[in-house]
Amino acid sequence: MKHKTSSLYYVGVDGGGTKCRAELYNPQGDLLGSGVAGSANIARQGNTAEQSILSAVRNAFDAADIDQRYLGDACVCAGLAGANLPSAAATLSKWQHPFQQFHFTSDLHTALYGAHAGENGAVLVMGTGSCAAALVDGNLTQFGGHGFLLGDKGSGAWLGKQAVMHTLEAIDGVVERGELAEAVCSHYQCQSATDIVDRLIQANPGVFGEICPIILKLARENEPTARALVERGSRYLSDIARKAVQLSGGNLVIAGGVAEAMTPWLDEDIRSALRPTQFGPEWGAILLYQNGGLGDVS
Repeated sequence: MKHKTSSLYYVGVDGGGTKCRAELYNPQGDLLGSGVAGSANIARQGNTAEQSILSAVRNAFDAADIDQRYLGDACVCAGLAGANLPSAAATLSKWQHPFQQFHFTSDLHTALYGAHAGENGAVLVMGTGSCAAALVDGNLTQFGGHGFLLGDKGSGAWLGKQAVMHTLEAIDGVVERGELAEAVCSHYQCQSATDIVDRLIQANPGVFGEICPIILKLARENEPTARALVERGSRYLSDIARKAVQLSGGNLVIAGGVAEAMTPWLDEDIRSALRPTQFGPEWGAILLYQNGGLGDVS
């Protein structure tokens, strides 16, 4: 039988381009349960992001064996991809959510704040998207992270998109068709350029990110095209990380779904600057709220 354990719950949400994760805490800071749902990029798919947030929170309540009628007792603090854009933030602020309170900022802000427990420092995010940022006396400065269409170089989605573009050129006979092109065709079960375009012309970044592990595997095996792509992306990631470290004057942490796999490709000075993360972005969102860093939008 589900039970109510507290009159108020804190929920930290980390919403990225591929998945949304929620962690449910009591006021004493004890983790009660966690839940995962789909994409929460508020700038690209607002309605989908809202549903992902709600689903992840509901799943966290289920994992904690707490009845969902107590969603109304939850203070939800979220870091969301795209929330730094004024248009996306304006839309989200009007959301008729079921929570007692709902506060949000960008996923970069909460990841950075949690990673350094609010102290000065830098973060390099390598996931479906990519960016770096510096936190200096509570102020955040971002480098990169301009979205799938305009940036996110070195990210999982960017690598996937570059691999697909290479494959189309290989099918057209403009470049040599090697292992990478064959792997892309095999993954998406497409053999013609028309099939690939039809399959991916309206795909979201996560669909391109699906093939990132394949690209990284081929790069480690010295497949020339895959290796060149990964090296190009990692040079950019090293450059923006370096700017963030220089500005913050603090330590550097990494975050994101492909961070561990991409780290060996980063420049040596960036790898040597890395330190362990203090807290995850979910608790970072709650900590930021508790320290007055999130506005009251509910």
